[in-house]
Amino acid sequence: MTDEETVLVLQHQDDAGPGNLGAWLTGNGLPWELVDVPSGILPPLRRHRAVVVLGSREAAYDESLPWLAAEREFVRASIALGTPVLGICFGAQVLAQLFGGAVHRAATIERGWTAVAPRADLQYSGLVGGTWFEWHGDEITAPPTATVLAAGLCVQAFRHGPHLGVQFHPEVTEEQLTRWMDSDRRLKLLAEAGGERATLLADTAKHLPDATEAAGRLYARFFGTG
Repeated sequence: MTDEETVLVLQHQDDAGPGNLGAWLTGNGLPWELVDVPSGILPPLRRHRAVVVLGSREAAYDESLPWLAAEREFVRASIALGTPVLGICFGAQVLAQLFGGAVHRAATIERGWTAVAPRADLQYSGLVGGTWFEWHGDEITAPPTATVLAAGLCVQAFRHGPHLGVQFHPEVTEEQLTRWMDSDRRLKLLAEAGGERATLLADTAKHLPDATEAAGRLYARFFGTG
């Protein structure tokens, strides 16, 4: 296994891991490595098959975070080496910043299952629209050089060359969301956005199977296996 065959997955907290993405990568024979960004230890900079930047409870514009500048530089340098980047939620926000976009507090906080309206695009047509899980209080102003793939109350997906940013969470699993709904902190955030635990879990039972299949199709396009 070489670095150019390996997918790096940058994680920021224990309850926001790679979820179904990890299972998909393993099932499709793609070696991957999980990196704990807040530990302050990033791997040597080399070209990889891809870098995936996962979500975080932190804000992409919070310059007081001790690890943010190093992560942002690592992703920037990876892009310069020709490594494609998939940004999910916080990761999409970091990706937007690197290409000249911006991140700011969202006008409307989205927490729960949300319909995402796609726009026509030759590379991702039909792959980003649908009902996806959202959990974010910040939103993206897309880079002027990016193609917006989906939008609703905010930018939901964009691409910049081989790089893809999605504000929603294709990687979520039932286990992850059940764990979230057992967290007092998460329940408080959900209530502040007008949601309820029972409704979110019922919506998860309804939408998760289709969303997981859609996530697989999205991964196949990004990683070049489909």
